[in-house]
Amino acid sequence: MSPFSHDLPRAAAGLAQLRWLTLCSGALLCVAGGAAGVALPYPLLAQALLTLTAANLVLARCGARSRTPALWLGAGLAADVICLTEVLAFTGGAANPLASLYLPPVLFAALLLPAAFAWTLAFATLLAYAALFRWHLPWPAAAGDAAYAVSLHLTGMWVTFSLSALLMTGFVSWLARRLASREAMLTAAREALSRDEQLLAVGMQAAGAAHALSTPLNTLTLLVDEMAEFRAGDAELAADLQTMKEQLAGCRQALFALKDGAESGVREAPLFAMLADRLEGWRALRPDVVLIWTPPDVPDPVVGLDSAFWPAFFNLVNNAAEAGGGEVEVRASLAAGGLTLDVINRKGSLSDEQLARAGLTPLVSGKPAGMGLGVLLSHATLARLGGRLELVNRLGGGVHARIVLPLNRRRVP
Repeated sequence: MSPFSHDLPRAAAGLAQLRWLTLCSGALLCVAGGAAGVALPYPLLAQALLTLTAANLVLARCGARSRTPALWLGAGLAADVICLTEVLAFTGGAANPLASLYLPPVLFAALLLPAAFAWTLAFATLLAYAALFRWHLPWPAAAGDAAYAVSLHLTGMWVTFSLSALLMTGFVSWLARRLASREAMLTAAREALSRDEQLLAVGMQAAGAAHALSTPLNTLTLLVDEMAEFRAGDAELAADLQTMKEQLAGCRQALFALKDGAESGVREAPLFAMLADRLEGWRALRPDVVLIWTPPDVPDPVVGLDSAFWPAFFNLVNNAAEAGGGEVEVRASLAAGGLTLDVINRKGSLSDEQLARAGLTPLVSGKPAGMGLGVLLSHATLARLGGRLELVNRLGGGVHARIVLPLNRRRVP
């Protein structure tokens, strides 16, 4: 099986165009030869060119509808060899320098078709070339002028070399580009598969952790409620217990969000109001962080956002809050039918290696309990939603994370 078997329809179309170019060139050469007084059997040459024209038309029509493009591609190459053999037989046989044009069909067959057909075509061209030594019409010459015959032969050699070089260079270059493109796609697929395997392992661990944490969180909540009831007169302890209750509620909310993420779906709501509400909830859990939220001054569109977007977004917000010295800025804008979110912190930076690996493997985390998975998870989730994540270091210090996400916009109120 050829490595280019999936490209056979496109290759067949390219060969059909090359065949038309060759037919036009042959017709022009016949016209030029007749004008120069070269003695050639023009009716026989016209028959060969018309035969190849008819074959190209039939191949184009039948090959486009066929489920076996290799069969019709091979038939086209065989027709090329047969018509070339006719032309050579009418114009000097093996002495004709155009005999080198046997090479391109054999090369194309070797690159595009099964080895059995390629070898069959190669041996067929060898036999045809050998037969031309014996069965052919004389090489055209003007009244036995040997110098003229040599000059015509040298000109034919140049024409043959030019055609062969152009055909093989153009076609092989196209195949090389296709191979490079396929290799790049395979590399991207391997990277995506590796990332998905990591995410699957993280997801399994997350499900187990969520199940294990549910009971302890409920127990701690009950204990905090009992302590608040028995120590109602202690104002300082009551404030601490209230903070503990809020933090435990946040933990339970995170578990619920994990469950909602497993039941992924699209929910419609005003976009910027939804972002403001979610950020306000995050601000309540992180009172130690200064959050600067800047929505755009445009009508708030009603859109559908997949529930998986929010964990990816808040991973970046949390990272920025931890690295930014207690301050993080979030900006939103609409452009080209999509949402752009800029998450900015003004302290710290990422190394060149971290920027290059961001989203492909877990990064080394600078946080005391950080595992470096946030960026990986955010990158993978946004890619699945059709968006992308860009990370750059700011000139004045800090890191700028930009989320670009296409929107399924319904209406603008």
